[in-house]
Amino acid sequence: MDPTSLFSYERHVDSRGLRGRTLLITLGAFTDAGNAQAVIDDHLLNSLPSRVVGRLDMDQVFDYAGRRPEVTLKLDHFEDYERPEILLHEFTDIDGEQFFLLTGPEPSFQWERVASALRIVVDQLGIERILMLQSFPAPVPHTRELPVTRFAGNPDSINVRRTMPGTFRLRAPFTALLTMRLADAGHDVVGLVAHVPQYLHEIPYPDAAMALLRAVGEEAGPTVPYGALEAQAEPVRESIAAQVEATPQLQEMVAGLEKQFDRAITAGAGEEVPTGDDLAAEFEQYLAGLDESGDDRDERDHMGGPDDQGGPGDAGPGDIDDQDDQRDA
Repeated sequence: MDPTSLFSYERHVDSRGLRGRTLLITLGAFTDAGNAQAVIDDHLLNSLPSRVVGRLDMDQVFDYAGRRPEVTLKLDHFEDYERPEILLHEFTDIDGEQFFLLTGPEPSFQWERVASALRIVVDQLGIERILMLQSFPAPVPHTRELPVTRFAGNPDSINVRRTMPGTFRLRAPFTALLTMRLADAGHDVVGLVAHVPQYLHEIPYPDAAMALLRAVGEEAGPTVPYGALEAQAEPVRESIAAQVEATPQLQEMVAGLEKQFDRAITAGAGEEVPTGDDLAAEFEQYLAGLDESGDDRDERDHMGGPDDQGGPGDAGPGDIDDQDDQRDA
């Protein structure tokens, strides 16, 4: 099928006048741990000048019955239908340079056609570098700097060399295919993946969004402000710290993750550290939990809940109580 009929520019936009060096992509994948992608989208749309310049035809690529959008039934009528959209936004960064952001859910169908359509758009806009922003739940403590690992179509494209600690076989997200197809066409593609503490992955976690945006800067991306995100992050940190302080099991869990994290980054300093195979096996366990369920909420069963009597590694998202209160914070 013709990929050129899948993407269309907005009627008021002359595509011949669009140019930008960088494209950021926050399309859905396995999970949006800590709502990192959603927080980034909201932050950029509310802090920088922008406009929607194009969109994909969702009726051709989205499974409405399998991933039903929400609608409000108000007494005797429906309203506020949440239409799924994959949108291309044009932004101006704080240095006055244009860049683009592709937002929306993961396409359900026609992946090869969608990848071809997006490759054509990248060619048309003269984009030189594509950065994919993602996050997933990982065995890391919130008390340490969030790791952001990299992947790329061509590993030589990565500026800061921080890769996953091993080789994994998993069910592919669309962004994996898109990375490969854009790289095959000669484009410079780098993926950034924030490792979000697994016990926090179901709440909005601005620190994950900030970690990704800092990595964008390290990978020659646009210059974006962080101030508003820092203001959002502080009350979330305070709420997490208070709940950990009040719960011995959470203290034990975090202490165990801190010890493991510190040992991993002090390799060669005379301490016994996990081997690469040990780290790879642990990451593979978490990826397998997401892979088998197809829904990151099943991670709760994989890691245990607040009443489990296991060790620090057994605690899960349920260990942080009052999720609604944290969302309000």
